[in-house]
Amino acid sequence: MKQVTYAGTSFITGTAIADSLLALVAALGVSRETASVHVPAIGDDDKVTSVDLVIGPASEVVAIGIESSAPELIDDAAVLELDDRARALKVPQAVATSEQVPPIWEYPDDIG
Repeated sequence: MKQVTYAGTSFITGTAIADSLLALVAALGVSRETASVHVPAIGDDDKVTSVDLVIGPASEVVAIGIESSAPELIDDAAVLELDDRARALKVPQAVATSEQVPPIWEYPDDIG
């Protein structure tokens, strides 16, 4: 489990959920975008609740591993959604290829 702190408020969520949230915050920082997210969390009564956040490029989110009396919160759908949103924001990267493409040379019309 991890305790996530954001905007002066803390909540407890599953480790995978917190890690995916941090990845989304980082991707939003790079893309300079803002997003509203819904994150499952553990309430004061150890029952599952949710936290709604608006995060963006200036968001300072901290996640610290903790021990809790509640069982590890696992929500594969939430992790998948956070991960998908982070992936959608990432800038495509160049990929090396073994194919060699010959250059296309264009000459002005006045040069033979």
